[in-house]
Amino acid sequence: MVNMNNFSNKIIQIIKGMIDEQIIICDTDSLIIASTDASRIGRYHEGAKQVVENKQPLIINKQLVKKLQGVKTGINLPLYFNETVIAVIGITGDIEKVKPFGEIIRKMTELLINESYYTEQLELERRTIEAFVFEWLYNKTANENLKDQAKTLNISMDGKKQGVIISFDKEKSMIQNGIWEYVKQYIPKRDILVRWGNNRLFWIHDASKSSFIKTTVLKEIKRKCEEYFCVKLQISIGQVVVSSEIYQSYEQALIALKYSSSNESIRFYSELYLELCLQDISMQTKRDLVKRTIYKLERNPSLLTTLEVFIREELSYQQAASKLFVHINTLHYRLSRIEEITQFNPRKFSDLIVLYLAILFLKETTKK
Repeated sequence: MVNMNNFSNKIIQIIKGMIDEQIIICDTDSLIIASTDASRIGRYHEGAKQVVENKQPLIINKQLVKKLQGVKTGINLPLYFNETVIAVIGITGDIEKVKPFGEIIRKMTELLINESYYTEQLELERRTIEAFVFEWLYNKTANENLKDQAKTLNISMDGKKQGVIISFDKEKSMIQNGIWEYVKQYIPKRDILVRWGNNRLFWIHDASKSSFIKTTVLKEIKRKCEEYFCVKLQISIGQVVVSSEIYQSYEQALIALKYSSSNESIRFYSELYLELCLQDISMQTKRDLVKRTIYKLERNPSLLTTLEVFIREELSYQQAASKLFVHINTLHYRLSRIEEITQFNPRKFSDLIVLYLAILFLKETTKK
């Protein structure tokens, strides 16, 4: 059954912008639960009692105002949901003036109730599945209770699974819901897609029939979402695992996300090599290396950017200069300045490795 207390104020706010007359909504106990006149909320309305009992509209004239408790002139109409009267809506004012609005307002209100109810049910279903996935990941074992939940939710816990994290740079629930709706149309019916935090989605891919999610699909999702929602998307993908070990694929996707960048915004855990070795290095050691190498470059962002682009373009002077929109002589000057400041020569392979690690650690320690 619909709980009108959840929807009544929303309905009043929508309708009062359409007509000038005062509006009330009463529950089936004949109490006013919402009104454009806040002073009437919580009062008994005897006219609503008659509407609920008779299931018919009631026109309240001046004579009835004297006889019935808590009423004003106007019209009161029953509101139906699934052929049951769930509330009464009243429009206060001159009867001849408000009467033409009655049926229109009633039907529109019933549409709003239906829409709000099904939106609430969808939200409840989403949250239930999110809670299930959370338990599935963090319990790390498929106990009988979890299996029963999966059966109720029509979720398959058999076969092989693959975890995917979709992260975006805006923390807004409307954007997150919009991206969830959009991505949902791309994924197979057996897959699960849940909201994960404020700016992420978690996708459990059923890999029983296919080993990996196609990169072409991921690129299409990224391109379309970035165009439509004006966000930057990063997608990280764990390895295919047996269903009971989906938590491992999730943790792998987290690691892949950690080492993704704007240039590698779709990152598979299976593509990580050096990054996995860096996982075991303590945060303090990482901070120390940054401090001893490129820390001073933070004061000169152009030099830090130059170093990143030089590495990204695989030490190509021509391509790096082009990406930086500078003359190649300027690039050489900046690389010399980097050596002067850090005491590490970016043209020397062994020094460049140190600088590259320092850049990775700088990004990580800055996030921390």
